[in-house]
Amino acid sequence: MAADPVGAAPGFDCLAPPSLRGWPALQARLVHHVKRAALRQLHASNAGEMLLLRFYLVGEESSEQALQRELRIAPPEWLVRQLDQHLADEQLHARLFAEAIVERGGSALAAASPEEAPQPDWFSRRKLARWQALIRRHAPHFAHGGLVPAYAIGLAAEQMASRILQRHCALIGPRHALHPLLSRVMADEDRHIRLCSHTLQRCVAPHEQARLVQLMREVRDTERGFGVTGALGMWIAGVALRLRPGAARPVQQHHA
Repeated sequence: MAADPVGAAPGFDCLAPPSLRGWPALQARLVHHVKRAALRQLHASNAGEMLLLRFYLVGEESSEQALQRELRIAPPEWLVRQLDQHLADEQLHARLFAEAIVERGGSALAAASPEEAPQPDWFSRRKLARWQALIRRHAPHFAHGGLVPAYAIGLAAEQMASRILQRHCALIGPRHALHPLLSRVMADEDRHIRLCSHTLQRCVAPHEQARLVQLMREVRDTERGFGVTGALGMWIAGVALRLRPGAARPVQQHHA
């Protein structure tokens, strides 16, 4: 599970990953198992492993763009330093993933700035458009405006990233060449979860907490809605790359 917010004040239970029941719980289990199968397929070829690293690289650069676009609009003074550190973390992660791609014979270069990052794929653009619509709809209901929905989305994204990295690290095991990189990024993501949670608790007034609950529910519903499609896409890509003629297996393989 992703790291829970530390020391959440009363009224902010919605910031913790929810306990799922019924169809959402079944959907989450399905996504988990499909993504584990997808990881096995992608790790079965060098090209698949590089594609995995590109997924992470694009994710980090998308986070950089979001930090600059959504959170730099008149943030409180106390938040500026935190944003600078968060941005520096994401830029470092992007460089590390790019280096790992190059080490495996691919070509990749982390963008020098968020403005220079490549445009995300069609699937990611749809998700980003959904996030931006959600920010516009909820911003007028908070004294801090779009900062609150942007951080709510960021919290859910960091929690999801932590789950993804935990799943990945558990699958490949500590002896895999990628484990140190993934575990390092996971530790940073868990720290970002705590920072996002603290920021929301500081920015949301008591009379705004009910709206925050509604906001977090919509954010998590959106995440789940994209989960199955993304998992199946990963699996199909892994199978296609593994079966490609001449596909080379990485030197170090994940554990069964």
